[in-house]
Amino acid sequence: MRVRFKGTLLLSLAVAFLFLSGCLFGGLKDIDSLELAASQSVLAFGETTELMARGKTKTGKIVSVIPTWEILGGSGTLSESEFQASDWDYEGPVVLRATYNGVSAEITINVNGLLRDYEDPFPVPTSPWVVLPAKTESRVVEIGEPLDFFSTTVYLRRQNGSSLRGWGRFVWDGSIMLPDDPSPYTWMNPKFYEEIPEIPRLSHRVHFELIETQVLGRGTNFSRSVSHRTGTTFEESKELMQHLTSETTASARWGWGEIKTTLTYEIESRTKQSVKIEKEETVTRTWSFEHPNDFDTYLYSSWNKVDTFYLSDSNGVPLEDSPIFAGYGFSSSPVEIRGAVVVQKTWGFNDQR
Repeated sequence: MRVRFKGTLLLSLAVAFLFLSGCLFGGLKDIDSLELAASQSVLAFGETTELMARGKTKTGKIVSVIPTWEILGGSGTLSESEFQASDWDYEGPVVLRATYNGVSAEITINVNGLLRDYEDPFPVPTSPWVVLPAKTESRVVEIGEPLDFFSTTVYLRRQNGSSLRGWGRFVWDGSIMLPDDPSPYTWMNPKFYEEIPEIPRLSHRVHFELIETQVLGRGTNFSRSVSHRTGTTFEESKELMQHLTSETTASARWGWGEIKTTLTYEIESRTKQSVKIEKEETVTRTWSFEHPNDFDTYLYSSWNKVDTFYLSDSNGVPLEDSPIFAGYGFSSSPVEIRGAVVVQKTWGFNDQR
């Protein structure tokens, strides 16, 4: 009964859509104007607005349409039905045009309040034909709060001379502690017989990975479908979570949902950064760019923003590189999270003749 109801509902929705779009009555052929709307008219850097369009026929009927969108002025990233404020250097109005069956209309989106927590990380090319690096230098955004729990795998020496790998607790309920007494075994690392010098922290750094480059002439528009990764891997997330919680022995029972919930909470509470933990996937979108007439040639580039959360010392140095934790053999267990923000960076050049 439930399946039959679902099928009936889908059929009803399909008929309703056909009615609204005018397909049953030929209304789409009689459209003489478009009405445009956006879910948000003011965007901060990285934010996205959904674009909508309706057509009005000569008889006054309103029908749904799917137009072709283009950027007339300003800069950003345009997909089939969304606009993203993605240009690193642009702030101001963005004029979008929608066209359907030869009928066009325009709408303006304002981009302001660029959310830059760090300096411009991108290279400075000397010409439009240089090869850009695969990724930018990683920069620390925030040194996070000390951990409540910190455990890591350690090696013990058995009485017969063989080794055993297990979990050692170094921070518990916010206090530094000596690792649990392994008697009758012994720690293979002599540093584990004394308290660690300070409590590790969960910190945050950012870099950008190159997705696409294109050399374009004065006033040229560009549109292409490009793919990039979003989210993070299960293995990375699980490893970091083991260090941050008291549930090291329960790792075999952890599912993605629990890791996602716990890790999101730990990251937000330690770094005060809003983050969305999702499994990694490859997404493909159509990106469209409008270029002004200020220079003879432009080098266009798009970059995927990557947030990395990792274990560090009080200076933001990863544990494996930290002079404070030298000799302990700790790992920073970085988790790379590729979000939905794709950043556009464009450089202009004049011909030197």
